[in-house]
Amino acid sequence: MSDHRNLSRKVDGAISKFLCENFETRPRTLPAGKYVSLCFDDFPQSAARCAAPMIEQRGWRATWYVAGGFIGQTESVHGAMFQAADLQALRRNGHDFGCHTFDHIDCRNASAAEISEQNRLSAAFLRTHGIEDVRSFAFPFGSVDLAAKKLLSEGPALRGIQPGINRGVVDLNLLKACGLQDNQGGTRRALSEIDALREQNGWVIIFTHDVRENPSPWGVSPADYADLLAAIDASGAEVVTIGEMVDRLEMPASETQRAVA
Repeated sequence: MSDHRNLSRKVDGAISKFLCENFETRPRTLPAGKYVSLCFDDFPQSAARCAAPMIEQRGWRATWYVAGGFIGQTESVHGAMFQAADLQALRRNGHDFGCHTFDHIDCRNASAAEISEQNRLSAAFLRTHGIEDVRSFAFPFGSVDLAAKKLLSEGPALRGIQPGINRGVVDLNLLKACGLQDNQGGTRRALSEIDALREQNGWVIIFTHDVRENPSPWGVSPADYADLLAAIDASGAEVVTIGEMVDRLEMPASETQRAVA
């Protein structure tokens, strides 16, 4: 019986993935060039205090997907989570912020009313910390179905966790992103995607969680993150926040050409 249930879940998952990839799309043409965006989900304090300075030293900025309910908490997997001071420091230093729901809910299993309320709470939380301009949303756990995608399709750009390079006509309602985590070979897949930019234009989005010695299965060590940043630098790709690229994608073509000239 359990084999039948497992098969049913796999079939349901495959159907949901197909529907999300092919319906309720928001197509935009990516400007010619090689781009990388760095993201942190949830987010653990170690990311703000270890990774952010490494990024800033190179003159880059990242996108931080904030789940406000985590503020001041200690999480069993990722350790200490962000404090208000971390949000303020990142804001002062010019980083970009996205919504990750307030309570880090599974949007696939939530009602439309629950998702809407979570986004309202998230927006209110960010406003109390001086953050008004939120141009993207990342699905917690990468969990999304067509109903959730449709509900959010008129708002900020939507980011998933399906790896791959965003190329040509991209779907602003389900951007691909590569996780630095054990089930994707740590940094191996991301390094492979960065290397592929040498041969063909595209936009690589990289996300992770904690950045510390002995990281969680969904995090990365400082040494490995430093090596990743060095590889990005060597690739010659332009590092942009998700918000910056969304602005370019939403511009008229003539303005986009001036922005990247």
